[in-house]
Amino acid sequence: MTRLLDENRRWLVLGTLFLAAGANVGSSNYAFGLFVEPLETTFGWSRTAISASLSFTAVGALASPIIGRLMDRHGARPVLVISLALMGISFLVRPAMTELWHWYGLSFLQFIGISGITVLPAGRLIPIWFPSSHGRMMGITVAGINVGGITIPFIVNVTLGASGWQAAYVAMGVIAVALAALALLFIRERPPDAQDDSAGAAQDVISRMSGLPLSAATRTRSFYAIVGALALGNFGHAGVFPQLIPHFTELGVPATWAAITVTVMAVAGLISKPTFGYLSERMTARRAMMLTLSGQCVGSVLLVLSPITAWAGLPIFGVSMGAHSALMPLLVQESFGSRHFGSIMGTVTMFTLIPFGLAPIIAGLTFDVMQSYTLAYLGFAVLFVVAAAGLTQMRIRGENEFV
Repeated sequence: MTRLLDENRRWLVLGTLFLAAGANVGSSNYAFGLFVEPLETTFGWSRTAISASLSFTAVGALASPIIGRLMDRHGARPVLVISLALMGISFLVRPAMTELWHWYGLSFLQFIGISGITVLPAGRLIPIWFPSSHGRMMGITVAGINVGGITIPFIVNVTLGASGWQAAYVAMGVIAVALAALALLFIRERPPDAQDDSAGAAQDVISRMSGLPLSAATRTRSFYAIVGALALGNFGHAGVFPQLIPHFTELGVPATWAAITVTVMAVAGLISKPTFGYLSERMTARRAMMLTLSGQCVGSVLLVLSPITAWAGLPIFGVSMGAHSALMPLLVQESFGSRHFGSIMGTVTMFTLIPFGLAPIIAGLTFDVMQSYTLAYLGFAVLFVVAAAGLTQMRIRGENEFV
């Protein structure tokens, strides 16, 4: 049995990361709205009070540099296991809630380790286990986000209808805890040809990795080019994507047809992640990211010209935006290496989440004033161009220029 596990270890690592990514985003984002009305009915809390719990994603962003540094020091497995366990416990305890502060406290517990579930461990482990195909395998891994966005809400919806919101939270908690157990069992941080599975193996792998430390990385133009590009690129996910359905209805598209935009985006994202992961191996992650940013720009412009061009621009935007999360860790590793990936990626993540606080406000204010999202979408398109241009200042590892 042990020999069979070792022979298939890299696929078990990839599968565990794939499922963890799906459970993380599927439960935290896609399924969230399904609980709003049941919680409102049960406790009498306002929707504003319930939705305010999402602000704890900021706590997760602030914690990401710390989690990244812990991963650099101790390896990805303990970080992934503990982060999944915290999320699972936060769900399992929710049926016992009686006060609003319970809701906020458990939401804090859920989001504090959110960065330790997807991008950080995947960015660390995939290059170790798939050194010659890490781009496409990274794409496959984060495609779990799209799969989880479909399956987790389905599971929650069925459980809600059959047994209520308490059982639905228990179901999500069981999934998260089960994945923590899988991570403990399957995740190993060693090259495929290593023979040592002892506790010191992860430290040996870490010691043999190379790359710039965070202190040196922050003195390069590449660091700020990457932070700027990833932050500005996130205006697509934070500003364009959430407004697609109301934008299409404002264009005169029937609501039932406008709802299809979400499905198109999910399918486009599922296809684009492994596709652009592969392209990053052929043309570098920098050029692949510049291509996706250009695609987001073109897609955003087409979305506002007319209903016909909007349908043409939707898959272009979806494919381009969907590849963003797959290319993020590849971009950092391409410039700074893997030795200190956790601390660098954690710090980058902290800054790149800023658009999720700004973009919805910009889009909302634009609509309130103009009765249209056109100006906001065009403004975001300009930001995508700036982001792509900024990446011309990024240097591939070994060519970094200090500021």
